[in-house]
Amino acid sequence: MLRLTRLGLILTLSLTLILSACNLPSAGTGAESPVAPEALAQTVVAATLSAIQAETAAAPTATVPPQEPTATPTVAFTFTPFPTPQNPLVVKDALCWMGPGPVYEVVSSVKADTRVELLGRGSVGAWWIIKNPRYNDPCWLQADVLQFDAGYNLTNLKVFTPPPTPTPIPTNTPVPTNTPHP
Repeated sequence: MLRLTRLGLILTLSLTLILSACNLPSAGTGAESPVAPEALAQTVVAATLSAIQAETAAAPTATVPPQEPTATPTVAFTFTPFPTPQNPLVVKDALCWMGPGPVYEVVSSVKADTRVELLGRGSVGAWWIIKNPRYNDPCWLQADVLQFDAGYNLTNLKVFTPPPTPTPIPTNTPVPTNTPHP
């Protein structure tokens, strides 16, 4: 702001001096010497340039340190796949049956925190068929002992029909006989 004020002042004074010099009477013959407008303009330009050069020379110059080129940020999209759901987790110790419930024979037991391979669902509600981790054959687990990961696909599972209920095996029970008592 200060620089512009000084420059304006110098230009105003230069122009005033030049214009007033044109109106001064000349000493000598009494005739005025004509000044061409082009010469006047060149004088004003020369005075202005010398004032700017003087101002620039007097002003301190600031040096700007060279800047290292900055990298243009790039946007990289990375695909993060959803984790593949793991096999169901047995959340508490459970018995694995030949069919849904205690009318069937117990095949084995499964410890809590064991991941099991799911083979299907029972046609009877609340039962799942798994691959027995101990004997590798199918067995039935109650639904409340299994926990499924989010995203586990249950839609294409085979539906198992329970096997026929076992027929009770007759036991040798004594049959009362009619025997006389003395």
